[in-house]
Amino acid sequence: MKYLVTSDIHLGHTKTPTEHIITSFKQSILTKENQDASILFISGDLFDSLLDLNNKDLHRIVDFFNYLLSYCTENNILLRVLEGTPSHDWKQSELLVNLNNIRTHKCSLSYFKQLDIEHIPSLNKYILYIPDEWCHDHTELQKQIQTKLLQHGIASVDIAILHGQFQYQTLGKKYSGFYFQEEYFLSIVTGYIHIGHYHTYSKLKRIIANGSLERLAHGEESPKGYVVVNNDKFSFIENRNAYTYKTIIVTQATTLQKLDSLVYSLPKNSHIRFVISSDHIYSINFSELKLRYLDYNCKKLIKNEEAEDSSITYILTEDDIDTSKDYVIDGNIYEKLIETVLSKYELNSNELKKLNAFIEPLKLFSNQPEESV
Repeated sequence: MKYLVTSDIHLGHTKTPTEHIITSFKQSILTKENQDASILFISGDLFDSLLDLNNKDLHRIVDFFNYLLSYCTENNILLRVLEGTPSHDWKQSELLVNLNNIRTHKCSLSYFKQLDIEHIPSLNKYILYIPDEWCHDHTELQKQIQTKLLQHGIASVDIAILHGQFQYQTLGKKYSGFYFQEEYFLSIVTGYIHIGHYHTYSKLKRIIANGSLERLAHGEESPKGYVVVNNDKFSFIENRNAYTYKTIIVTQATTLQKLDSLVYSLPKNSHIRFVISSDHIYSINFSELKLRYLDYNCKKLIKNEEAEDSSITYILTEDDIDTSKDYVIDGNIYEKLIETVLSKYELNSNELKKLNAFIEPLKLFSNQPEESV
């Protein structure tokens, strides 16, 4: 069986245009190569915020939903949508359901707004769905899952589609909150466990966080895409047309010619964040620098300032960058090291804390690539 998993689409986003997001979805997921898929899962955060009827993006979204429903109907693909973070989705995926209901040729669509287990007889698969912020106590969560398992007369499910976070994803995060326990889900899910919410791709054993399809904020310069599962193997498929968010570290040695060379090499309307010291000449005259790059969305981050609101982006951001040095960062050392260790060893909570404390300094080099000029 082949199936597709994507999440964190964030239609209606204020920075990455909805039109661009829709184009990315069509060109990367709704392709000829994926017409043989059995299921398309959208595991939360299809929307970015609550939209009004007079929002111009809503009309584009309606057209896109009809395109999506037609694609799935014509190719006999099951469409499954999970409610994501309440402050993003607001149960607006009901629009997709209503559009499907009035169509002559309907798509096999199910929209999950609460914890549930679905059995698909044609595929003989049991699938567990859990929306974000459904439960804040893991003991209670396990009771609810066990009740659903008993109702179906099974001890495990084949696939899990979740929105939220696992413990390994919270390492180094200032405000972790509730998280799913890896050991428990690996014990009740025989196949892959898919989770949305964090915008960066990662994996731990059979747990796959596909990340967002598009770049939506600074700190998300890493590759974006979706996941394809073919029987017992999966692949991360990169969206090479993802919107550009670039972080540029400006040093005392930075010349205007170097800055021009880098900025003008980026697509117009890209979002550019300049990491810069407060006494730098470019910082003092930043309004003039923005006028120089009118075709770009420019902002500055002063050393030791918080880079982004983590409650919005769900991305760890560097807040102590030494701008006195010239360096180019290539790769996500912090996350790669965590992923490597956890793939080889079973760690308890105390060991996880010790590991995180030991490699905390490497967090500076996360969420890249960044460039200094």
